[in-house]
Amino acid sequence: MADDPFDAIPLLALRLLPLVARLGNLSEAARALDVSQPAASKAIVRAEEVCGVALVVRGRRPMVLTAEGRILAEHAERQDELARLTARRLEDCRAQGEGLVRIASFGASASTHILPQLVAAVARRYRKLQIEITENTDQPTLQALHDGRVDFATIVEIDDPDLELLPLKHDHLMALVRTADPLARHRTLDAQALAAVPFIMTKGGSEPLVRAWFARGGHAPMIRHSIQQITSILALVRAGMGVSIIAETAVPETHAGVTVTPLEPSFPRTICLARRVGGFASHAAEIVWRTAAARALVR
Repeated sequence: MADDPFDAIPLLALRLLPLVARLGNLSEAARALDVSQPAASKAIVRAEEVCGVALVVRGRRPMVLTAEGRILAEHAERQDELARLTARRLEDCRAQGEGLVRIASFGASASTHILPQLVAAVARRYRKLQIEITENTDQPTLQALHDGRVDFATIVEIDDPDLELLPLKHDHLMALVRTADPLARHRTLDAQALAAVPFIMTKGGSEPLVRAWFARGGHAPMIRHSIQQITSILALVRAGMGVSIIAETAVPETHAGVTVTPLEPSFPRTICLARRVGGFASHAAEIVWRTAAARALVR
């Protein structure tokens, strides 16, 4: 690739030409830049040698630029404006967090109880920082993080040496039972009781935990339906089509006709914000991580 022809033009000449055009005097332009008149003359001569054309009209007062000199002066001014815009953008990135941060959420627990508060905390201080949230099931969410398609992901705590985790919230798995069902009168429900009736399996992120809880009790759920949306699970439970288990923080504030019952034994989990080990893709991403770290649970 050929060298950029502007690389050989002295930077001083590029700074001088717009000033000469405005002031009409090389000595005054040199003083404005705090350089000597001989140094200014030498820079102009060198620029003319590189360009192969005269850049100033000599012997005329006030000094004026040639047509080619005006072309180069306009280029220099555009470069100066670009440099100023770049400096302002970098300052906005530093001070106001300008940029876009992508977060993948594994379901309702994070999307309704964790991320809104985090986004609000960031927005209060960094008004130009944008956060984009996408919601999916647990495995696609984790894969998006590993693939680098998102900066962060909310996931249930796992052991993964490639990830750094910030624990943000603890909750428990809870059983959903139709209020008219005799099971709803129990203070807690165990795996044996729930394995004996039709079961609605959540596909919203807690499925591995639900299966693990049944397995610990030596049972397996009698799965009749597999549903991702919490509202759909509640509707099926309310209609008497089965019982279900979801995370406590995923339960809506109102759930008429459905009783939420603790499990026995209880099954706690920790929701974390995760990122890949290593540096941040942007200063905006680092800001979001620092903000989340300030809200993280104490181990």
